[in-house]
Amino acid sequence: MKKKIFKYKLVYYLAVIASLLLFIISSFWILEIFNDFSLFKTLNIVVSLVINSFAFINLVEKYDKAILFLNLSLFLSIIVLGYPLLLGFLNGYYILGHFTFKILIVLILSLLIVNVFKVKNYKGINEIENIGKHED
Repeated sequence: MKKKIFKYKLVYYLAVIASLLLFIISSFWILEIFNDFSLFKTLNIVVSLVINSFAFINLVEKYDKAILFLNLSLFLSIIVLGYPLLLGFLNGYYILGHFTFKILIVLILSLLIVNVFKVKNYKGINEIENIGKHED
């Protein structure tokens, strides 16, 4: 019996692809440490790399906490991309044409899709709890 994390396979594949892309992007961010060293930037890169790797591994193995790590990964990416866009918007720049704004919208939509189509509660077969119970 296969464990289901999402209601549809297409949503599962979307989550795995998004998690893989975020992991690859965060792994390439390691090269940014050498350009301009900052403790906050280094901490942000290390945290995003760890969370994205946990999200990808948990999604592929279909563990219980896969959606939690995927939500953390998407939320962290939205914050990292959205903060400069918010500052630009508050300074009066036109942000609707930026490529990062479009990526931000895609991340928000994937976060919504993942949370709408997740399986609420998983009723796995636990043999230890069913010992001595008569089930027909």
